[in-house]
Amino acid sequence: MRRCAAIVAVVAAGVVPLRASASPVDVLRDAEGWFVYGDFAGVIERLAPLVDPTSQLADRRDLARSYELLGLSCFYLRRETEARKYFERLVRLEPEKHLDPLAVPPPAVNFYEEIRTALADELARQREALQKQLAEEDERRRQANIVVEKLELRRNNRLVAAMPLGAGQFQDERPVLGGLLLGSQVVLAGLSGAFYLAAENLRQPSGRYARADVGRAEGYQAAQLSCGYTALLVAIGGIVHAQLTFRDATEVNRERSAPGVQPDLGPPPAAPTPAQGLSFSF
Repeated sequence: MRRCAAIVAVVAAGVVPLRASASPVDVLRDAEGWFVYGDFAGVIERLAPLVDPTSQLADRRDLARSYELLGLSCFYLRRETEARKYFERLVRLEPEKHLDPLAVPPPAVNFYEEIRTALADELARQREALQKQLAEEDERRRQANIVVEKLELRRNNRLVAAMPLGAGQFQDERPVLGGLLLGSQVVLAGLSGAFYLAAENLRQPSGRYARADVGRAEGYQAAQLSCGYTALLVAIGGIVHAQLTFRDATEVNRERSAPGVQPDLGPPPAAPTPAQGLSFSF
């Protein structure tokens, strides 16, 4: 038996020579050959330095294969404590990994499956923790990309919309139209008043007009009425327009935050009082 083992070792050494400057991947490939020829001690001697104390194998599949070869080699040499260590690492690295029952004897398969079963709860907790961590990272990334807008609204009032001088338009934040209505009504009302004063200025102390001023007074009065009626029509038109275009609330301020920056939204707005509902600005 010793002679056969020596022959196998010599053949293995001739088939898979050890390269002095071999890379970790090359050493793993050589260890595959040593394993095939049954030199389990040689497999452990060459692969153990690649994974202990830290792994020198960058590829996950190469690392998993190293753990498998080390675990099987230790098991075949009845070094079950070391075999358990490497199989536990393999299970933690690839929880769904199963040994090939066509290539691995049943005792080794059963030993490995017992370890998988014993670590099932621990691996389930690890998967749950990992999923939770990934969900938290996704939520942080989502929060970092959120853009928040702070919108300040003012509640409008129908009574204000029923007022002249463009009050309803100013309430709805239509300053141009409100200014036109305000200006036109003020000008027309002013002209009407001016024509009224001009006509009254022509009256005699007796309250009558001189014969020579009657025509001019009538013209002033006609202009007074014309301007007054026009101002009234403009006011009515502005009120009708304000009622037809009335909005329950008007945007008065909008703030947009940068991604990931939460603006100070301040305390919740209180319900408007009747005075607040009637207020408007020009």
